[in-house]
Amino acid sequence: MRVNWSPSDLVASKADDLSKRKSSSQKDLQAAAEQFEAIFLYQLLEQMRRTVPETDLLGDRKAEKIFQSMLDQEMATTFSQSQSVGLAKMIYDQMSRYVPDDD
Repeated sequence: MRVNWSPSDLVASKADDLSKRKSSSQKDLQAAAEQFEAIFLYQLLEQMRRTVPETDLLGDRKAEKIFQSMLDQEMATTFSQSQSVGLAKMIYDQMSRYVPDDD
């Protein structure tokens, strides 16, 4: 019987465990960084939509504007949680040195 195992597997699992062990203040900082990134991305999407010319071809567009605003909010939240932009990670890395490691 042969078992595939290498010492690096153990090191990788320990590193994963350490990265998951964050104090509550570090978790709060991570959440705040993600929320800040979501707000930033929402503002970015909102300003991008303003550059598109509006037409009255389909009449009153109040419902469409509400839907687009809600869609922009959801997209911004999803982008920040998926770490696709990386702004939250940069904020967390910069601010984490000021947050205590343990509670």
